[in-house]
Amino acid sequence: MLSIVVPVYNGAEHLDEALRSIRRQDYRRLDVVVIDDGSTDDSLAIARRHARADRRVTVLSQANAGVGAARRAAVAAATGTYLTFVDADDTVTRGGIRAAMDGLETSGSDLAVMPYQRLEPTGLKPAAPWIRALHARPESRTSLAERPDVLVNAIACAKIFRRTFWDAQALEFPTVLLAGDQIVTARAYRDADGIDICGTTAYDWRRMESSISQGQVTAQAVHARFDAIDAVLDLLADLPDVRAERALQYLRYNVPNSTLKLERADDAYLDALVERVPRVVAAAPAGRYAAEVPAQHRVLNTLLTAGDRDAVWRFVRAEGMQPEMHPSAEEPAGFTVHLPGWGVDDVPAEAYVLTAEQTQARAVVRAARHDGPDLVLDVAAWFTNVEPSSPSLSVKTDGDLVDVVQWGEPQVVTSRQGAQRRYARSAWAVTLRGAARRAPRTVTVTLVDGPRSGTVTARIPHP
Repeated sequence: MLSIVVPVYNGAEHLDEALRSIRRQDYRRLDVVVIDDGSTDDSLAIARRHARADRRVTVLSQANAGVGAARRAAVAAATGTYLTFVDADDTVTRGGIRAAMDGLETSGSDLAVMPYQRLEPTGLKPAAPWIRALHARPESRTSLAERPDVLVNAIACAKIFRRTFWDAQALEFPTVLLAGDQIVTARAYRDADGIDICGTTAYDWRRMESSISQGQVTAQAVHARFDAIDAVLDLLADLPDVRAERALQYLRYNVPNSTLKLERADDAYLDALVERVPRVVAAAPAGRYAAEVPAQHRVLNTLLTAGDRDAVWRFVRAEGMQPEMHPSAEEPAGFTVHLPGWGVDDVPAEAYVLTAEQTQARAVVRAARHDGPDLVLDVAAWFTNVEPSSPSLSVKTDGDLVDVVQWGEPQVVTSRQGAQRRYARSAWAVTLRGAARRAPRTVTVTLVDGPRSGTVTARIPHP
């Protein structure tokens, strides 16, 4: 039996949808424990309605004590041999939990890690690229030492824990939960006897701007997030290679989430970053840090480490966090973006060198139309952060004759403040001869410009 813990506080807007998704998904042997944490809306009534309709649902109620305390109380009442958590504003997919449970029964692992997707106001969207990359390589009964990339999936939900493992390790969520999920998951990854990395999407994580974990721009929020980061790095002290990998993950994915908020933050928020960022930078291996962390973040981290607050504000206000808005060129240190402060601030030239990922080829089919028997595509193809010299484009198809002509409006990238960069010579008219009646779904293009080359597959919109 699988226990599903659902804490709710004033979640009436989405709770019914969450519980319906739980009850309708394919794994049927459930013990659903809904705990109302002192809601003042209709959450408790909605939960009780589901309990009357489905004997697998149990409802608890307590005075408001926070989501961590609510989860702990519900876990104490849960009776299943496995345990998972679903937040009251999220949903689960039809088959993801069943796939994970089937895997656990076969592998004997202590923990299953399931892919999630984002539930946006406009609909379901893919998770971040690093989450997709993790779950693109599913694996049964692995370990943290073998797969340190599993640490990127750090939310409390989209995990299934063997209950004997949960109890033996005395795992529990802290009362103050801002970023506290990742401490619990890091401990579980470190101590598990077997981790299943699943490939079937199981969880729909709703983006809520009011969420304490997703939206706050306060010094208090910075300290809470970095308290969790420091705690995780300390937990991994006996696994130095894993600790270094986690530090790089933080610097690539999590720390930028905090530093990007400087565009709408105050001096207290900056002071908190000056205090907290340097320790994470120091934990990362220098070579991989230079090669993998984007240039704008390395520059900003250098300024934060130096405590140069005036330079930080100049950098942020001049759109330094958006490298596409600034020129780039070959320099002695490498292919460099001339971000604000280049040649002026006390920052090593190497910090401005773009990573390979930052100069990758990009392509998009902006439109498709029929021209008699032919299909004509409006394709934009460019190298990010690179001004072209003499680009050429080739197209791979399933046998169609192809004409490629440089034609059309260039690709335009717009900054968060409204500035624009136009990628010259990025527009192409691609004609697939005789393909109008059997239009392919994708097209694969190879862009070449001097020594640079890259191949990209782009989806073709319905003409």
